[in-house]
Amino acid sequence: MNNALRVRPIKSPALAIAALFCLMPLTDHASAWSRVGAVEVTDHAGTPCFGLPKKERKRIGKTPQVFGVEVHDAITPSLQRQWSFYFEHPASLPLPPGACVLYGEVPGNAVATQTAMPLQPGRLYDVSMSATRTGATQFHRARFCVKANADGSQRAIEVKYDKALGWSPAVCLP
Repeated sequence: MNNALRVRPIKSPALAIAALFCLMPLTDHASAWSRVGAVEVTDHAGTPCFGLPKKERKRIGKTPQVFGVEVHDAITPSLQRQWSFYFEHPASLPLPPGACVLYGEVPGNAVATQTAMPLQPGRLYDVSMSATRTGATQFHRARFCVKANADGSQRAIEVKYDKALGWSPAVCLP
């Protein structure tokens, strides 16, 4: 007895469309419709702080909950992790308007997976934030760098994509 799986083409267009709609939820994690939300990087006495811009907050519609943050060196090919933490389910961190997650400060009930490495002036870094999902938004992301000032202090600067330069940390060079 041969138990080979037989595949038959669907001949009814209505049945084909119904099958497609039934299978769509299974592709949620690999969806071409997914999007990356923005992270707002602000400077707090030379240390970057990661929040969500008004546009993302409006999209979420309520106080967003942060589930984890990772910062990587965006220049090295291996994308070396500089700092990260996450919350074990169901814990999270509420992020009300004006609040942000300060680089290197792990919230009390979070699990640190990488202690904060010193950030080097002029280097490009990538921050990913897992926060409340809305629609197709999978996570939030931004790039930033720190700039050394003439007085020896530092300042965190969000880096925007430039069509001519790409992801250039030129704004952070002395």
